[in-house]
Amino acid sequence: MYCRVILRSAVRQTDVYYTYRVPEALRADTYPGSLVMVPFGKGDALKVALIVELKDTSEVEDKYLKAVASLVFKYPVVNPDQLELIEKISERFNCTKGDVVELMVPSCVVNHKNPTEMFVEIVSKETAEQVLESEILRSAAHINILEYLLERGKCTRKELLSSLSCSAAQVNALEHKGLIRQVKETSDKEVPQLAISDEVPVGKFTEEYDLSDEQQEAVEEILKGIDEKKDNTYLLFGITGSGKTEVYLNIAKKVISEGGSVIYMVPEISLTPQTINWIKGRLGDSCAVLHSRLTDKQRYEQWNNIRTGKARVIVGPRSGVFAPAKDLRLIILDEEHDGSYKAESHPRYSARDVARMRAKVTGCSVVLGSATPSIESFYAAQAGAFKLLELKNRARSEATLPEIIPVDMKEQIKLGSGDILSLPLRQAMSVAFSENKQVILLLNRRGFSRTLVCEDCGEPFTCKNCSVAMTLHNNRRNGTQSLICHYCGYTLPSYEAKCSFCNGNHFKKAGFGTQQLEELLHSVFPHEKVLRMDQDSTMTPGAHKEIIEKFAAKEASILIGTQMIAKGLDFPDVTVVGVLGADLMLASSSFKASERAFQLITQAAGRAGRGEHPGKVFIQSFRPEQPLLQFACTQNYRAFYEQEIEYRQKLKLPPFKALGEIILSLSDEDKLIKRANDVGRYLNAFLGFQDPKYQFEVYGPMPCVIYELRGRYRMSFVIKAVNKSAINGVFKRLIADFDHIKYPLSFDNDPQEG
Repeated sequence: MYCRVILRSAVRQTDVYYTYRVPEALRADTYPGSLVMVPFGKGDALKVALIVELKDTSEVEDKYLKAVASLVFKYPVVNPDQLELIEKISERFNCTKGDVVELMVPSCVVNHKNPTEMFVEIVSKETAEQVLESEILRSAAHINILEYLLERGKCTRKELLSSLSCSAAQVNALEHKGLIRQVKETSDKEVPQLAISDEVPVGKFTEEYDLSDEQQEAVEEILKGIDEKKDNTYLLFGITGSGKTEVYLNIAKKVISEGGSVIYMVPEISLTPQTINWIKGRLGDSCAVLHSRLTDKQRYEQWNNIRTGKARVIVGPRSGVFAPAKDLRLIILDEEHDGSYKAESHPRYSARDVARMRAKVTGCSVVLGSATPSIESFYAAQAGAFKLLELKNRARSEATLPEIIPVDMKEQIKLGSGDILSLPLRQAMSVAFSENKQVILLLNRRGFSRTLVCEDCGEPFTCKNCSVAMTLHNNRRNGTQSLICHYCGYTLPSYEAKCSFCNGNHFKKAGFGTQQLEELLHSVFPHEKVLRMDQDSTMTPGAHKEIIEKFAAKEASILIGTQMIAKGLDFPDVTVVGVLGADLMLASSSFKASERAFQLITQAAGRAGRGEHPGKVFIQSFRPEQPLLQFACTQNYRAFYEQEIEYRQKLKLPPFKALGEIILSLSDEDKLIKRANDVGRYLNAFLGFQDPKYQFEVYGPMPCVIYELRGRYRMSFVIKAVNKSAINGVFKRLIADFDHIKYPLSFDNDPQEG
């Protein structure tokens, strides 16, 4: 017996199919989808590989073939439908087949037999505190790691990296400084960050609700499609509070009652205990929950429950789309418009696209749900590629859409209210507090102040490694203020700031962030408890859950935060929502800026008036007359869509043409410019000979929006074409014809920026 395998860690040079002999002793337990160890290369180093095919014969003589060394498991780790997708996903997202195998077979599966885990701990608490007090560290990541370990104590490296979104290199750097140590130990300690126990929530989480006529029609239509076992895609377009979740739960319950499986994806930001309790409470203990803060042991247990069919509902973020679900019948993407469904690092896959690819292979149905669908999805529904199902009314008869009030901040400043909290919003908040109600304030800028601006020359204070303005933060340890770059993590005490343009040291604050808003609220409403939820306040394990539970229990009357608070939360006593700095959301170079601003404002507005009491939403802007804000004020998605689709068509942007981006990144600026021109000449010559039917357009080279990032300079090319396959064809030629060391190029055939 012979097998064809893919190396799990294949690079482009080794990303081919290899044939091995299967020893007699292993044949009974060897299947397509099995994970094996194979000798590879001249030194016969053992590599992890996935069997994609078994054969009785081989074109190569036995004496030239190596034998499989061992099986990692005595059962397949990848389903037949997943095997069929490997090459398709590799082609679609311009990555190696080994990259796809890594997505389908996470490291926790490969390493699960290893009982040891790497732990990280502080060497000396006193030394660490002295270092933090002295402000000598220049990396925000290093500061965060020390503060986390001082507060949390010894923890696994995986937990540390996940909680702080830092890298192993940053942990190693602190170890080299002698401030922390890493030790490998046996780990039996489990610290779940989300509810993944076998206990099923009770109370309100198990209550079933009568479906409205609209909901019932949507459920019946989707169930009919599931029974057809075709790759139907539905766009469930429902206003906030219209009961989309109830539709999902009714469909999922029917599917699992018939022995099928459901992948239920939510944006990572919405993967809260509240969301999980709703799902587990209604669908029972057959749920597996995947998220970034699970330990390896927990992740393996959840994965194994999915593989064996014990778990029939898989709840998770975008990576959940690769789960080895048995008899997959339904994939749900809640908040389908959310940007987190697109991977930011290689391989840059889109969970929405992978879901549809998987549906074509399995015949399962896909449900995309949103109150503010992506332009591409709504266009597909209008064109008939997706089936449009609409929920036009709020599910609870007592819940009505909130009144949305635009506020002109130019007038408010003249009246003396300042540029953060308008007088109408303050008044509405006072009324809400007098009635024992709650308030949510959305400000999509973390930090104290947006940045510092030089009083002498007017230039913002920028990071020395990146071409972006640094953000001012309060230091919670000693009360001072620091400037932090949110791209590379470089940090500097504000008193050391010197203007890189004129060398001046006189600065004024510009803009404001969540920390400054929190400080202002304490002075304006001194008797009200304030909770802040942003990336800085939710670094420690369980912080996100704790904030939500406190607000739900009415331990605080004001919740402020970034986009984290705009999605998936249901607080019946919230009657006032304020959207602050609405103009900031449009200050982006992305062609999706208007779409994202409309989505975020609408989602935030949807947090008000979800219970018996009517809600009010205040949208503060210096240009409240602009059409986008007018559409948001009337919750008129269709009017916004018509304006946006006209703009996209004029500029030949998605969905009318596909968009691809190529980025060249080098630490030497002169070499970057020269080599970018080399790539530009090649692209223009190559595309000039292509068939006009592909409709190629190329722009660049041009500096990236963030030209300097982490000490490297970056130039970009944008390609437009009739479809993504044409763009991928260009990418493949560049990969084949350019030395990847001399020309370090990265590729994205669905850039979120443009």
